[in-house]
Amino acid sequence: MESRPLGEANKSFLVFTKDLGMVRVSAQGVRLQKSKLRYGLQDFCHSKISLVRGKEVWRITNVSLIDNLHSIFKNDGEKMAVVARIFSLLVRLLHGEEENAGLFNVLSGFMEFFKNQNLTNENKRNAEAIAVLRILNCLGYLGDGGEISEFTKSPYFDAELLSKMSAVRRLAFEEINKSLKESHL
Repeated sequence: MESRPLGEANKSFLVFTKDLGMVRVSAQGVRLQKSKLRYGLQDFCHSKISLVRGKEVWRITNVSLIDNLHSIFKNDGEKMAVVARIFSLLVRLLHGEEENAGLFNVLSGFMEFFKNQNLTNENKRNAEAIAVLRILNCLGYLGDGGEISEFTKSPYFDAELLSKMSAVRRLAFEEINKSLKESHL
């Protein structure tokens, strides 16, 4: 989730949802101390959000915090950096409202695995590479994959998959960079 101040007490958020994809929403009075919504509406929070369509923008009516990634990764700056890069990539690639349940599931699966594993720095990079390959594949930016196709086909993350990525990570990043370059984004 990414946010910007809006007026004196409001905020505008960019959120990724299962049903709407990447969408810009606003919350009234969320910057006030008395706001009940503010704890579930911080950057890098995983929250259950209720939305209502207004004239020009979606409005947040209710929030229930599930996870605050800053708190989870407070002692692991590298994990937080990986998450930030992945969300930055999503902001770069997604434009407008478009449901993409497959992409949502890829991201959810990655986050669940990533936050619950004690990983070496190499395996953090491997997990990031696999997540980015799957994101690009879901969005149609990746070809058949060749040697890296096993990383885009499986919906799961596990230690065995991470160790296999070590051998082809350079090739994976070449494919990622090629896909991004060809997309002109």
